[in-house]
Parts: sequence; structure tokens; C-alpha cells
Amino acid sequence: MKIKRKVTFYFLIWSTVIYKFSFQEWKFLLTIVFIFFTFFIILPPIIGSNDHFISWYQTFRHKLTVLFLGDPTTNTDAYIINTYYYPRSKSLGENAIAMVLLLDRNTVRDITRYQMKLVATDGNNQSVTVKPTLIKEQLNEACRLVNVVATTNVLPEMKKLEISDGNTKVEIPFKLPRQSAPTPVIICISPQFIAEQWQLFVTHSHVARRFGGHLHIYITSMLDSFFELAQEYERLGYATIDFWMKLKFKSPSETSLEPNSNSELRNQAGAQTDCLLQYKEVAEFITFFDIDDILFPRGYDSYYDEFSALHLENPGILTFHYNKREMLVHNKADIRDIDFSELFGHTWFVNEQDYGKVMTKPTSINSMWIHESFNFSYKRKLFLRSNWLVHIQKPVDTDGKDIIPYRLSHFEQMPEMKLNDSVLVDIQHDFERLLNTSSILKIAENLPTKSYYFPIIYRCYYEKFYKKFQTECPNGEGCLVR
Repeated sequence: MKIKRKVTFYFLIWSTVIYKFSFQEWKFLLTIVFIFFTFFIILPPIIGSNDHFISWYQTFRHKLTVLFLGDPTTNTDAYIINTYYYPRSKSLGENAIAMVLLLDRNTVRDITRYQMKLVATDGNNQSVTVKPTLIKEQLNEACRLVNVVATTNVLPEMKKLEISDGNTKVEIPFKLPRQSAPTPVIICISPQFIAEQWQLFVTHSHVARRFGGHLHIYITSMLDSFFELAQEYERLGYATIDFWMKLKFKSPSETSLEPNSNSELRNQAGAQTDCLLQYKEVAEFITFFDIDDILFPRGYDSYYDEFSALHLENPGILTFHYNKREMLVHNKADIRDIDFSELFGHTWFVNEQDYGKVMTKPTSINSMWIHESFNFSYKRKLFLRSNWLVHIQKPVDTDGKDIIPYRLSHFEQMPEMKLNDSVLVDIQHDFERLLNTSSILKIAENLPTKSYYFPIIYRCYYEKFYKKFQTECPNGEGCLVR
């Protein structure tokens, strides 16, 4: 049965009537303006270096906002992606829980103040009810679903965890974090979708191996032959494959949102946070890169040495930010033609830096966005000038054609950017050894020789986000792929 609603339209008609404010009204108006400018514009940059004052300030500002605008709550869905239980944690404390979530930002005015209720039970059927602290990691407010990390402490030897609304409980699966790391340095690679550029994976894997790093790569979708290649590299110890699944809804609605279209950039921030939580107790250093962001240490023989020196020279800094510099690179159709000295031995770069990525100790932070974490002072972040990420954003295909013939990059020779030739020779030797002692060559027979999906996705992103002012939730769900 259809229900008809009566809709009334109200039209505003401007007139020339002039209203004169009284002295008391002017005083009230100026007071409101003063409060707004003081607490929302003037104070934030001044108090940016004091974490305790920031917490107090944010609470005060929230209460002030609710006082004037209210704080309506609506029905919400919580997408629990992964939950980790730490019997002992150097940064989270004993019997800690960390949850990777997607929450609807319309639940409450400040999603970090949402009162989630968890019930933890041990083997003796003893229970404790807790309300976790929520941390938000999101930049684009156009996205309804927000990447949130929930942390709290429960009872020893927890056997069951439930979420409760006061009447109903739903059990939450949980797991222990990783008990060991392949290397002291873990490189978290954001989720790959419709992935076909196997050349980036191969080069990144070998560069990381040379400098003591290990790739932890998330996969949403990938060409079969590429996936088979990645599995072989995992078997050989170069990488760890993890899966970043899409959350599929048959009948989404305004109150039950389709999660993939309403989360920021395929929830890359959730994947990076998940990687952080997995290795929190076992890695010495952790980085958050894309597959086309490759780091070469400068002045050091390993990632570990460079990262250790940075922390030693900069006590109190939590995260170190490597900006990106785009490098001209040609793809190879045949894996046997890859030559690291040819790929990285020249000095053709774009003479500008892009928004980079982060390196930190996993004990220093509890959450991560795509490019940085927003939950501590900028004075505890260091933007490096001594090194940068080599960004292979738009590799040229084998036939010499630029697969991205728009938004062209302007390369020039920059001799000061020259990489160490002897290091590139070392990497080449490791690569050739692998080709001669594994089944890589047989797998490579089925790898694509040209890029097909990448130009489609890149153009979609260009049209949706780079070319115009961004008003929509940024992700690739609306891209037409055939």
C-alpha cells in the first residue's frame, strides 16, 4: 500500500524592510561571533602542540556545538572488519582489544563519542562490560562511513567478545595479532583492485628485499596470472598476501548504506590500520605505502639503519613523512627483460614533490589514515627533506606509448636524484637468481603484456577527483570497467 504525503512548500520573499538591532542584540551577536572565532579558528593552531589541551579543547568545542545545534542520533550500522586481542601489548596495555570499524558518521555529531558497549567473557564465565575509546581516521567528510578504531582493555584470558545494545548481544570473532615478523621492517601496501601491473610488484618486492623490508600486500581483485605470481613470491618469502574483501549488500538503503560506495577510497585507511594492528608487537618499524611508492635509503645500507637513525636524531617524533617524486619508468612486457639499472639508473624526474607516505614504530600510533594519522599534534610529525619515495605513477608501456595521454607529467634530468649504481646491481643479481631457481618464468608466460584496466581506472579517478572540486565520496565504485 502506498502512503501519500502532503507536502507544503514555503517560499521566501525578500522585501526592503530594514531591521535595526538594539544594543543588547548587537552585544549578543558579537559575543557569538567572538566565541566562534576564538574556539574554532584562533585556538586550534595555537594549542596544536599540547595533546592534553587538545583533548580538553575538543571536548569543550563538542559541548558548545551540541548546546547550539543539538546532537540527534539515528539508526546506524557498525561494520566490524577485524578485531585483535592482545594479552600483553607495549602500547595498548594488558588484555587489550583493538577493532577496525566502519561507522555511519550520522550516528552522532561526533562519531568518536559514540557509546559502543562490549561484553568480554573469560573461561570461567566471568564477564566485564566496557565502552571502548573510538579514534577516527578520515579526511573527506563527504563519505558517510568513517574509518574508526576502537580500543579498550578487558579481562585476562578472554574467550568470548560480544557487542550489546542493552537488550541484544552479537558475538564478535577475534584473533591474536601476529606473533612474529618476517623482517624488522614491514611495508604495508594498500589494497589492490583490478590489479594488473605486475611489474610494480616485482620491482618493489626485490628493492624491499635488498634493504631488509617485507611487503604485506592487501588484495581486493587481481588478474589470475598476477595473483599466481604474487603467491609464488609469497612462497619465496618476499611478500605476505592478505585479503581486503568488499562488503556486498543486495538491497542498500538510506539507513543501511552500501558500504563500498560510501567509504573513502575503498577504505584504504582501514587496511593500513589493520596492517599496523597485525604487526604492532613484533615489527620494529612499519611503513604505509602504495605499490608504486618505492623507497631507496640514502646514506644507509638498509631501511632499519635509516629508520633507526631518524628516530635517534629526532626524539619525540612519532611519524616520519617521505614525500613522493615521480620518476620516468618503462614497463617490460617480458619479465626476463626487467633490468633494475635501466629502470632506476637514470635521473629523469618530475621537479616537484607530492603528498607522501609515513614510516613509524608500530608502538607509536594505534590508527592510520592513507597518508598520515590525524590523532596527535603536527609537532610530532617530521616531513623529511633528506629522502623521498620514488613514485612510479604512470609507467610507459612496452610499445613506447604513454598509457595516460592526459594529465601529462613533465620530466627533466635531475642529477642530484641519482641512485646508487652498485645497489641496483645487487638487486638485479637477486632478481636473476630468482628467475633461474624458481617457477617464476613458467608463471610469467601468462602475465599481461600491456596495461588495459589501469588507464580506465586512472581516467575515472582523474575525471571524478583530480579535475574538479571534490564533493563526492572518493572511491572507484562508480568507475565503468569492461
